[in-house]
Amino acid sequence: MSRTRTRIRRTSVAFVSTVAVALLAACSSAPAASTGAGADKTVTVAITQDPENLNPVVGGSFGALSLEFNLFDQLAEIAVDGSVVPRAASEWSSNEDFTVWDFTLRDDIVFHDGTPMTASDVVFSFEEVLADADSNRQLWLTDMVAVEAVDDTHVRFTLSTPFSEWPRQTTLISIVPQAAYEEVGADAFSEAPVGSGPFRFESWQRGQSVVVTKFDDYFGGAPKLDTVEFVPVPSDDARVTGVQSGTVDIAAIPTAQIAAVDNTGSADVVSIPSHQVVFLGFNTESGPLADPALRRAVSYAIDRDAIVETILDGNGQTNSQLVAPTVVGFADDLAPVEFDQAAAEAELAASGYGGEEVAFQYALDGVIPMGAEIAQAIAGQLEEVGITVSLEGTDNASYDITTREHGLTGLYLGQFSPSILDAGLPLRFLFAPEATNYFDDAAIEQLVADQKAVADDARLDVISQIWQSNQDSSYLAPLYTPDAAYGVSPEVVWEPRPDGLFIMKDADAR
Repeated sequence: MSRTRTRIRRTSVAFVSTVAVALLAACSSAPAASTGAGADKTVTVAITQDPENLNPVVGGSFGALSLEFNLFDQLAEIAVDGSVVPRAASEWSSNEDFTVWDFTLRDDIVFHDGTPMTASDVVFSFEEVLADADSNRQLWLTDMVAVEAVDDTHVRFTLSTPFSEWPRQTTLISIVPQAAYEEVGADAFSEAPVGSGPFRFESWQRGQSVVVTKFDDYFGGAPKLDTVEFVPVPSDDARVTGVQSGTVDIAAIPTAQIAAVDNTGSADVVSIPSHQVVFLGFNTESGPLADPALRRAVSYAIDRDAIVETILDGNGQTNSQLVAPTVVGFADDLAPVEFDQAAAEAELAASGYGGEEVAFQYALDGVIPMGAEIAQAIAGQLEEVGITVSLEGTDNASYDITTREHGLTGLYLGQFSPSILDAGLPLRFLFAPEATNYFDDAAIEQLVADQKAVADDARLDVISQIWQSNQDSSYLAPLYTPDAAYGVSPEVVWEPRPDGLFIMKDADAR
């Protein structure tokens, strides 16, 4: 494959296990992007996690999301600018208090097995999420009382509480064919999923790759690419190596490695503001961090600007809340906590902290680029004011399990990257009564409920109050929002999204 000199492009948005060396070597015998006269257009994409499963009813890891949105349709989808637009549904409407929603389906959608999509498939998909005890999507549907097929092209949702952003919530639930799903069962469906998206499932070799091919009968038109291979590459260094060598065509790379990729001249570097917020969490349920003064001391002791400027090489911005500026619900008037060692020492003196060691848990790899370096920097800054921590880094898979099992005991490094580009998702997962968090605040929980019942500016005002209350109590300490950087083969035409997903329908290979 011919290569051109790397160019660095920065795109502004309106909203704006290390893989085995053998695997990369096996890919290196030929260019990753296969093009040329008569050749299939094939592109290889590095994802940061191996999918746990490919059944969207159950839901898998972050690594499975890009696959899901290429293989399946949802009633609505999130556009690049953060707006909610039609997908399988052509339109929708609600009653006055947002408790009943009616969706009209397109009548030209077929699944990959040739059967047409009907309202019954939509009803089945939503009900199956609630019925499957293993589904991690149930939290997204806690407000749904009933879903019914009015006729073949009309679906009605009845909610237990007003929910002005319900159409955005439906973008999280993929539609599966009821007949095919019931015939094989949940486990077998995960091994060979059938959707209606622009790509159809071809093969899955666990730990190595998931291959999808274009679906010629897609209602939105067949993709330009013939084949996309998704390869799990959790290691930042391995992804950099992959785009430098040409063994992968598209890969997320740490912003600190932009220069390294640039210098090889083998890939374009595309950088955009991301939708991620990296935060420091506190277990307030027991131990020294139950004291709000100690939590405030920790927050004051962290030099967020230094972290962005040094570790991220300036490719990001400090943050004051649990959403990025690219996400609906970001409050422009709330400033980040300033680095202030004197204030940190004063809060520390006012607390009951006696010098005991505090556990600091974090993932060594995965969805927080340079996560280990960030944790080490924070630990050093805390030591400077007299707070002792023990660093406990683990692989991302183990860290995910610990997080789900409510096993974070002291400080922990977390992140939230809402795929729906709206504050509603982190509010539900981090602050609502049903959330798996480490604090209890009835006033904030009420505000979370209140923001669902109003829309537009009134909703944004309530969300802003939540961010201010969190900052006052230091339940979760937002740190920064990184830019998202990607190495992209010059032979590939693809634009990144602020939600970090690899949506390949409009991608192409020269």
